[in-house]
Amino acid sequence: MNNMMNKITVGIVVLLLTASIFVLFVARDEPARLPAEEANFAGRSVENGALIFEANCVGCHGVQGKGIPGVAPSINSPEFFTTRLQEVGYVGSLRSFIEGTVNAGRPVGSGEYSAKMATWGQEYGGPLRPDQIHDVASFILNWEATAVAGESTAAQPTPTPLASDASPIEIGTAVYTAQGCAGCHGEPGGAGLVGPNLGGIATRAGSTVPGLSAEEYIQQSIVQPNAYVVPECPNGPCAPNLMPATYGQTLAPAELDGLVQYLLTLE
Repeated sequence: MNNMMNKITVGIVVLLLTASIFVLFVARDEPARLPAEEANFAGRSVENGALIFEANCVGCHGVQGKGIPGVAPSINSPEFFTTRLQEVGYVGSLRSFIEGTVNAGRPVGSGEYSAKMATWGQEYGGPLRPDQIHDVASFILNWEATAVAGESTAAQPTPTPLASDASPIEIGTAVYTAQGCAGCHGEPGGAGLVGPNLGGIATRAGSTVPGLSAEEYIQQSIVQPNAYVVPECPNGPCAPNLMPATYGQTLAPAELDGLVQYLLTLE
């Protein structure tokens, strides 16, 4: 009996010693491993944020976040990272300012930016989860070093060039993607996110505004979005000034025609 107890005791001691050695071995590399893991998670957050920004934000803020005159301010400039908080009187961090703005949107236009910013956070009735809001803020913040230094940033989505013989519908499809239309209207045929659903627009467009054909109504909706405001959006009644009113100036005639022709395929 004593021999058995001795063997059990020795076994427990050996097991404890083995566990201690393992813990010490792992702990030895922990100080170096943790920063690497933190950098890995931060990198993933920026990558996810880039995809969210490309899908939802470029239509107003531009592919490189430089802003669009009359629509939305630059969020990739020295001023944004050095003086924006003081300008608006915000006492929190830049990250919390970005996340709060993306979450709640900008319900009224101000100054040279008459367009409203939609609500994006789920807690405010928008489509994006808290982790997605965090990731898009991480992507915007990754511009700081190059913006403050006055350098161009390389972490940008690159549009795929169209073939020279692209059809109007192909051009329109590319415009829909490049202008970030899916950010508000969702993928064609799917539900809208913060703007009206475009699925079936070719079928109903001809009877929406008396006197306008489907083609005329769609073109008017692009270049004069406040001429007729659709009654219902996913988050409630659609608001005027939510869609930029500058596409008539920023889109080339072929791009505008292509976008109209593309939307006419959404029956």
